[in-house]
Amino acid sequence: MISGKRTVVSYYLGIQIPYFMRTVTCFALACLLSFVAHAQLNAVRLNQIGFYTGGPKVAAITEKPASDVFFITTADGRDTVFRGALQAERPSKYSSTRVRLANFSGLQQQGTFVLRAPGLPPSYPFTISDAPYHDLAKAVIKGFYFQRASMPLEEKYAGKWKRPAGHPDTRVLVHASAADDKRPEGTVISSPGGWYDAGDYNKYIVNSGITMYMLLAAYEDFPAYFGQLDVNIPESGNGVPDVLDEALYNLRWMLTMQDPNDGGVYHKCTNAEFDRMVMPHQASKSPRFVVKKSLTASYDFAAVMAMAARIYVKYDKFFPGLADSCRKAALSAFEWTENTLRRTSATARWKSTA
Repeated sequence: MISGKRTVVSYYLGIQIPYFMRTVTCFALACLLSFVAHAQLNAVRLNQIGFYTGGPKVAAITEKPASDVFFITTADGRDTVFRGALQAERPSKYSSTRVRLANFSGLQQQGTFVLRAPGLPPSYPFTISDAPYHDLAKAVIKGFYFQRASMPLEEKYAGKWKRPAGHPDTRVLVHASAADDKRPEGTVISSPGGWYDAGDYNKYIVNSGITMYMLLAAYEDFPAYFGQLDVNIPESGNGVPDVLDEALYNLRWMLTMQDPNDGGVYHKCTNAEFDRMVMPHQASKSPRFVVKKSLTASYDFAAVMAMAARIYVKYDKFFPGLADSCRKAALSAFEWTENTLRRTSATARWKSTA
């Protein structure tokens, strides 16, 4: 287990790609595609967002058409831009649905189109362009801005979703589960910022750790693309890519979740109970807590901080000292996890011989 975690952290320091992260990414994508497929009631199933001009283009026909041909027409149906033959019907060992594929990869005309199979309703409109996912990429990155805690969302950035700030988290209590001699129960710390979790107003190291990896990896793999992607957040235009500015909002919160005395990382910042289904500024004013340090949170924290140190060092003139702070935080958290594991193993061995 220790050696496995060394492998993960060593990647973030620049050595190798972690297999488990690729697995998580593929699983999430598969779940998304499955959801989209089930959401489409039309018998012609295809990517409604669009296709690259020179990329593959395939649709699945899930009901019996009146003939073996299909057509791609303009959205208004006036012009036919492509004709093709449906592939032979094929069964699936995982489903009772039988499908026929329509391959129109040869169509490289840009525009908005629909696919028509005789006897069936036309498909939903789709686009073909050189950047079919550009708007989607912007929306995905901008989505994190709407999850920001501790700050108001202004109309010029949030539009109709503007709202006052919620959960300042400048007076967070150390929970009994996280208490020690240097930070006893009830110690007040400051832990503002970060992103709300998906279904509540708590903030989690582990949950946001995977997200941080995704954002930082996206930038690291495609720096030119994300370097010019403007998503209209308060930091836009500051000389730093918006994806890194957005990640930094959560990164700074993560740094507040590390105990400076030993390097361990609190698992989450939380209410004693979940808030009701209300807007952030209308949520309960009850105390917020950081809870017990965990191996999971500390390992995730160490990996994210190591990766951030590698990336933000290139922007040191904008964030002086940030990369160095991240590197030190990563090493401190990793040391805490190893020491904790050694103590746990020693205790287990002692009990087994007692």
